[in-house]
Amino acid sequence: MKNIAIVLFDITKRTGTERAVCNLANLLAKSQKYTVSIISIYSSYGGAAYDINKDISLYHCRLTPFGNRITRLWMYRLLIKNIKQICKKNNIDIILGTTHGINIMLFFIRKKATTIACEHLNYMAAPKSARILRRVTYPFLKVIVTLTLSDVRHYSFHKNVKVIPNSLSFVSNKQAELINKEILAVGRLTNQKGFDLLINAISLIKDDFNGWKVNIIGSGEDEDKLKKQIEKLNLQNIIRIYPPTKNIELEYQKASIYVMSSRYEGLPMVLIEAQTCGLPIVSFDCPEGPSEVIHNNDDGFLVENGNIENLSKAILELMCNQEKRIQFGKKALENSNKYKPESIFTLWDNLFNTL
Repeated sequence: MKNIAIVLFDITKRTGTERAVCNLANLLAKSQKYTVSIISIYSSYGGAAYDINKDISLYHCRLTPFGNRITRLWMYRLLIKNIKQICKKNNIDIILGTTHGINIMLFFIRKKATTIACEHLNYMAAPKSARILRRVTYPFLKVIVTLTLSDVRHYSFHKNVKVIPNSLSFVSNKQAELINKEILAVGRLTNQKGFDLLINAISLIKDDFNGWKVNIIGSGEDEDKLKKQIEKLNLQNIIRIYPPTKNIELEYQKASIYVMSSRYEGLPMVLIEAQTCGLPIVSFDCPEGPSEVIHNNDDGFLVENGNIENLSKAILELMCNQEKRIQFGKKALENSNKYKPESIFTLWDNLFNTL
């Protein structure tokens, strides 16, 4: 039985990376072929934000992301020391990072365990300094795992790059009926997720809404700014922002259209989850990921990245055409099968068996 450790920033936060880590950890632990540890850098206590298997060990490093460069360098060295100790204590065979900052750090862990750099955002989302450090440190890591085929081309400097998508966190036993006048968008309320662009798109077609509502579910630093934008555009009766919920599956099932307006992504969990509930999707064709989930004019609409007018037109077309919503929804459900947990486990299991 191999011992696997997964390192991420904060397991207590409800974001896409944390959900993907919990899903993967559960898959590995459930198989009984692997023992799994999760190492959370910034958290101090508490359980994971998403349900995890009782056999998974959780370690809180209690570090802080704040401070000047000297303080952060000291914290970085302390983190490396902590992870080395955890690896030794648990006889870790394989350690997975989850973002470029952590993956670069694995360079200093590589003699303690087999190192895998997992990338949950597209390559260009990292600052230039991180891209340079990748080229210096990643060649010493055993494997790079990307979420999408399109992101692979950036890692030509490494000889072992694999594509393994995120798995579904649930497989819905009930599909959306696509009759409710509800549009759903889920994610952190940050600039990356582009909810300001979605609000502007809705303002272009607000006179055609006829009882339709837009529900945004999430929290983040842009919440107040987005609420002010909604008020300024007089959209209070159309757009509502709700806090994150543990029962997100129900929200997908109640909706009739899913919209993603992100400026950039990795492989968005929300799109996969929307598909397994049979939801048609409208999304910007942002880098990277949406084009590998959505098949344009088959299970949804892919819109030119950042084109607010075209986004609004695509939303309006699905609002006005229930037959197309149903057609797209059926295809979305079919296409979600490749993200089922058993399919994704096989990919990871095959990779680990080669190491």
